[in-house]
Amino acid sequence: MRLRARWRAFRRDWRAAWVAVRAQPRRMALIAAPWALILLVGFPLLWTEVERAVALQAQQAGRDAVATAAQTTLRWMARLREDTGFLARLTPRLLDAGDAAGSPLVQTYSAFLQAGPRYHKVRWIDEGGRERLRLDYDGGAVVQLEPDALQDKRDRPFFLQGLALLPGQVHLSPLDLNVEGGRIERPLRPTLRASSPFRSHDGGTGVVVVNIHGQMLLDRLKEQAQRSGFVLYLVHPQGYWLQGPTADDAWGWQVGRPQRTVGHFDPALWQAMQAQPAGHWRQWSFSTLQAAWGGAEGDLLAHADPTLGQLRVLVRPQAPAAKRWKALLAALTVLAAALGAAVVLVIARGLAREAAYLARLREANAALASANAALAEANDRLHTVQEGLARAERLSSLGLMVAGVAHEMNTPLGSIRLSLGTLRAGVARLSRQLQDGLRRSDLEAFLADGGQAGELAEAELRRVTALIQRFKQVAVDRATLERRRFDLAEAVLDSDPRLHRSESIDGVTVQLDLEPDVVMDSYPGPLEQVVANLLGNALAHGYPAGGPGRIRLAARADGPAYAVIEVADEGAGIAPEALAQVFEPFFTTARHRGGTGLGLHIVHQVVTDVLGGEVRVRSRRRGDDGSADAPSGTVFTVRIPRTGPARPGP
Repeated sequence: MRLRARWRAFRRDWRAAWVAVRAQPRRMALIAAPWALILLVGFPLLWTEVERAVALQAQQAGRDAVATAAQTTLRWMARLREDTGFLARLTPRLLDAGDAAGSPLVQTYSAFLQAGPRYHKVRWIDEGGRERLRLDYDGGAVVQLEPDALQDKRDRPFFLQGLALLPGQVHLSPLDLNVEGGRIERPLRPTLRASSPFRSHDGGTGVVVVNIHGQMLLDRLKEQAQRSGFVLYLVHPQGYWLQGPTADDAWGWQVGRPQRTVGHFDPALWQAMQAQPAGHWRQWSFSTLQAAWGGAEGDLLAHADPTLGQLRVLVRPQAPAAKRWKALLAALTVLAAALGAAVVLVIARGLAREAAYLARLREANAALASANAALAEANDRLHTVQEGLARAERLSSLGLMVAGVAHEMNTPLGSIRLSLGTLRAGVARLSRQLQDGLRRSDLEAFLADGGQAGELAEAELRRVTALIQRFKQVAVDRATLERRRFDLAEAVLDSDPRLHRSESIDGVTVQLDLEPDVVMDSYPGPLEQVVANLLGNALAHGYPAGGPGRIRLAARADGPAYAVIEVADEGAGIAPEALAQVFEPFFTTARHRGGTGLGLHIVHQVVTDVLGGEVRVRSRRRGDDGSADAPSGTVFTVRIPRTGPARPGP
């Protein structure tokens, strides 16, 4: 009933306004003239400018996507050429020890494949074109092919081109499908090969060939383009798809689908691509790799297949930006027209009868009551968000703790791996000696080396176990409010894993002045959070652009009952007008850098409510007192009882 009454009042009100418009047409026309001018002149001009700006932006984004794909491809090719040249230089030195299983050459090839997952095959071929050694990497394992499985590659272009080069030169093959035993491998395996010749000590010639996973490169290019909002295709110089609109479009010239070309897909697009090495056509952006590199490839293509540099990168936006902007401008035009009509009618309504004005006033009062209710609800939500942000801020050091675990465990784990590798090599050597006739000295050497390796591995395992237990205790302290006895210096060091490593943080030197043997009976987790927040605050606000600089972190006993922690920086300082507000929630001077204004508020709450202490701050900015030579900086001082409260605050 109340809604019906309001609707009837609304209709009466606007009917009265329309009567006023009809009663004063000349005056209403003058009021409506500016809105009509905006709609008839302003919006068409805005439409044209926005359309031009969006088109230019889309073209620039397309050029950037093409350039990114080309540079990624260049890095892959350059790395492939360097690695192949390295293996070609190394192979003659290792061939003296043979190429049987377990030989240094096989071990080197195997380690090479395991170190780079982008490679799936490495081999050396004699001057007659016969594979002499071949290792395949697939499914996480390196497999050496048996002699009867090795193939004759005398007619393959990558072998012939590589054999024709001088030692040190590297040939890059076309990016095409891998062929095994004279047939295209199934499932299809896109491959890029590099071959480089070498001369052995006996005067013979061989060729080292390395195969790279072409599909990994294509997937990487596609993923990069998607992150930029583009769909990427790769096109053969003759117009065939290497990566096309559908999976069936790719590699058409090799798999018997010669009609799957860009020319069949869009003749006008293919004509535009043939007319120039790089450019735009409608929503498409394209370029050959060589044109996109712009000379950055150096001599990469000097001995490469001619098709490599002429491969074309083709991109288009995932969603046309122009349509979105046109729809938005059309909506704005309709909104402006509606707004203009509303303004005219509002003005006319002001000229209507007093009764219509009073009805509008009553509606405004009702709307105000509704707004008050909405404001109260928004205030409740604000408090909820504040609590959530406070919890997130308290747990913000979890990432640093995990990074510290990884860094600290990396060294002992590396030593363990080295010890196990030494032991494994000793077992292999003992096995060979056993076949050739084991001597007592060999066995004693094996036992001595194995014992040392085992002792080293055991010591490092104990070190890893201790690290895990220490960081586990830190994690428990951060996640629970448990009171226990602990050493003040250890709690300060555990607040940030980077303090254990005695390294600078973002170029800022952290000077530690920690008094030993200060025993606390309090809450280590909240105390560590306080130190972490103060250290993070000093880094973020004292040195917003990073080092150089210095932060002094001190902790000491203050008599038998209290302890004092100081975090002092020599940074920019705090403005006097902001100094009194630093502990207030959501107050920050770094909102543009992502600051929430909760870090120091949480410090104040934890120190006073949980630890039962107090926190003070003093700061000075250079030039505040008229002296430009006096140093600037900020000092936070936390004073807490060494025996924490029995029941901390919330």
